[in-house]
Amino acid sequence: MISVTDAVEPAADERWVKGDNFALSIPADPEALLAGGAAFITTAFRAAGVISASNSVTEIIESSEFFDGGSGKKLKMTVAYEHPNAELPNRLFVKFSRHFDNPLWDSAKWMMLSEVNFALLSRSPDFPVKVPKFMFADLEGTSETGLLITELIPYGEGNVEPAHAKCMDYLIPDAVEHYRAIFRSLGKLSGAHRAGKLSPAFDTLFPDAEAGSAMFRIPVSDEQSIVRAHKMFDFIQRYPKLFPDDLHDPALREHFIAYMGDAFAARERIQEILQSGRAQFVAFAHWNGNIDNCWFERDEHGELECGFIDWANCGQLPLTQVVGGALGCAESDVFAEHLDELLGIMIDTFEAQGGPHLDLAEMSLHVRLSMASNFGLSMAAPVAIARDTDDIDALTGPRDPFFRDHYASRVMLHTMTSMLENWKNLKLGELVRQLR
Repeated sequence: MISVTDAVEPAADERWVKGDNFALSIPADPEALLAGGAAFITTAFRAAGVISASNSVTEIIESSEFFDGGSGKKLKMTVAYEHPNAELPNRLFVKFSRHFDNPLWDSAKWMMLSEVNFALLSRSPDFPVKVPKFMFADLEGTSETGLLITELIPYGEGNVEPAHAKCMDYLIPDAVEHYRAIFRSLGKLSGAHRAGKLSPAFDTLFPDAEAGSAMFRIPVSDEQSIVRAHKMFDFIQRYPKLFPDDLHDPALREHFIAYMGDAFAARERIQEILQSGRAQFVAFAHWNGNIDNCWFERDEHGELECGFIDWANCGQLPLTQVVGGALGCAESDVFAEHLDELLGIMIDTFEAQGGPHLDLAEMSLHVRLSMASNFGLSMAAPVAIARDTDDIDALTGPRDPFFRDHYASRVMLHTMTSMLENWKNLKLGELVRQLR
């Protein structure tokens, strides 16, 4: 098993590798990049065509490591140009595929291939959704050592809203408006792809992203799922303050376990329905368009617009999976009260781009069936919270300050609660029973 703490000092020839796209030597970590300094960045930016041969990066004014997310190391950096202009961002975000200090995170280095390929293809001035301005991207395929440099999104400055954390939508004055913006952008991108408006290279380089996303799904037997469900209800009974009142009913255990049995029995029929309509619902998309992978700003008409960051594992995906990636950490009332509205927004923008007609009722059914057949990691909160604190009794509720500081506990608690509430509100039990 890979240990988080078994750091390995890379050999000298691992610090720099030759990228596959521009044939330049690229740095594998922050130390190497900073050692290469303004001279390397100048060479990289010229090769990528973002500055001319007569311009240069004169200095790295400041840099600081950015600690968020897993996988490779990250930097925030400010540079100066010999000939600055409004099109050249001084503040940059730098992402490496490698993390030599953390072999567990380093093992995710393969994910940068999709980010590099996407960054190179997204440079079109008429790209249908907002993305960070490309500055440089390359990767050496054998070692999966990669480097991505973009503009730094100025969260909380000017017209750009502050960053929104995952599973903390209660801090956003109008979260539903933000999801409407997300679904408009998702529809624009996927519709443009299906209409043939994106480069043909999107089909060549991104044939199917499901294989990559499947690596995050840990197989769990039906028996293991039932055991986890009992532990989940034991946890709810032991710590009721962490859950809404409607989940305190002891009878829920019996009903939910029965529902799981129905879902297992209907699995083949569910997959038959999902696969039969899969082709029409597949398009290029962001794999995890959750609110923490977005930025928001208003256009000249006051409409909220959404841009996307972190394009790891992007590719051609079933739109039902894309919906799950965007809504997976929303409050349960968004599902209960706005799911079909949001799907309608996505379909309208998809078709406005020239994509084929999609049936709202069929797509809604597919989304619900996907939810009903996927228990995944949604019952992991008891393990995550116990790992993060020895005093669960001291927690006052799901919005206790503890959860703001403990990402895994917050996300696991939220997704477990949402799974149960969505099961109730969307009547998923009745849905799967009809398919048995």
